[in-house]
Amino acid sequence: MELIGITVIFYILSALFLINGIVMNIRTNATVGLFILYGLSICCFIFGRYHTQILAATSCGFLFYLRTLAIIGIAVYIAFMGFIMAQSRTTVTYKEDVVIILGAGVKNARVSRALQLRLDAGIDYHRNNPDSYIVVTGGITPQKDTTEAAVMKDYLVQHGIAENMIIVEDKSLSTLENYRFSKAILDKQGIKYTSIVFVTNDFHIYRAKTYAEYCGFENAHPLSTRTDIFTITPALTREVLGVIDMWLFKLK
Repeated sequence: MELIGITVIFYILSALFLINGIVMNIRTNATVGLFILYGLSICCFIFGRYHTQILAATSCGFLFYLRTLAIIGIAVYIAFMGFIMAQSRTTVTYKEDVVIILGAGVKNARVSRALQLRLDAGIDYHRNNPDSYIVVTGGITPQKDTTEAAVMKDYLVQHGIAENMIIVEDKSLSTLENYRFSKAILDKQGIKYTSIVFVTNDFHIYRAKTYAEYCGFENAHPLSTRTDIFTITPALTREVLGVIDMWLFKLK
């Protein structure tokens, strides 16, 4: 009976990950997180179907130590996720000079749900601080027919933001480049700023703030937006990899 229960649990997890992946595939572009979901679905199905054989095969010897390391690795990964989400706080004062909205997914020249949440938060902030400039960031989209920044600007204009208050950074392909290129544009245009706001989803706050400070935005305040439940698992899983990559290779 216990083994049947394990089978059912992992079959349910497999189905949930699969459904999550299908919904994500419909609503967003293909991402690493999407493939992670499908991978988790396959792994859960295999373990549910063959868990007796897998546990028996890894009960001793080298495979036992490998299984132990895998369990420890999963625990550390989950702890990383908790650390990342613990950083997702908003500290804006509504006195900042510039709002940088970090790019996210665009599909068929339409903003993704995650990007819409960022843009709406930026719009709300600007209405409370109308003297602030808004920088939209992001280079070419996967369809190669426009840029993320152009789609973001159109969205802002359609929602009442004056074009002269919008600055377009349309060359970047990463969060780090979002900041580097935005700073270069602000400095070139002679726009003075003592503090900035950066807008992104909750799971992305820690890495985004670290990169902001690394690029010279010493007084950077996060404006955190929520993440829809169907994207949180792949987003957090991918973000852990992003933070590790940042620590090992980017901050030099």
